[in-house]
Amino acid sequence: MADGGLWARLRGLFRSRAAGGDRLDVDELRDRLDEAYRSQSRLLSQVRRGVADVATSRKRVEIQLASLRRQIETAGQEARGAVDRGDDDAARRALERQVTLEKAAGELESRHAKLRSEEERLTDSAAAIERQIEDFRLRKDTLAARASAAQARSEIQQATAGIGATAGEVGRLMAEAERHTRELEATADAVDELMDEGLIARPGESQEEALLRRFDEALEGGADGPHQISQ
Repeated sequence: MADGGLWARLRGLFRSRAAGGDRLDVDELRDRLDEAYRSQSRLLSQVRRGVADVATSRKRVEIQLASLRRQIETAGQEARGAVDRGDDDAARRALERQVTLEKAAGELESRHAKLRSEEERLTDSAAAIERQIEDFRLRKDTLAARASAAQARSEIQQATAGIGATAGEVGRLMAEAERHTRELEATADAVDELMDEGLIARPGESQEEALLRRFDEALEGGADGPHQISQ
């Protein structure tokens, strides 16, 4: 049995997905291929059971033929014995039974020939199906591996494209963060300078203590005398 129909359906599935913009998931693809493989394996099992049934029928016919041939030989011996004895009636009955048995044997031989032919045909079909299934299995595994690799590559490309698309936004945010950091640093430096000059109180220091500290620093400011302190 050819698997062209199955592959045609799979190709149609890919085309419909591509036309609709719907990407076939790798796991879904693998499940579909595995189900097709199981379906073909079930068909092969059915054919093999058919071969076994035909072979069993053929063997039964062979047993029946062997029995008839023994009966034919016995009837022939009885007919010859009756002729030797001069018993014409017994000889005639034995010959009539022999003819009947030979006719039945001929019908069984014809049936046996048909069963053997059918068995050979089914055996060839089973072998052909088994080869096709093995070929399909190899193609299935190869396709599943290729699909996994393609999906991984697609995800990497999408991630790379996403990084490229957001690079400008990241750069802008970094520049803004750097500018804001410089502003915070400048503010902190200004606060430190104001605290050093006593214009604002240091942590844990009251405003009066800050003014006294500024006054003391002004008195120690050098030979030009104390600086004017404005409130």
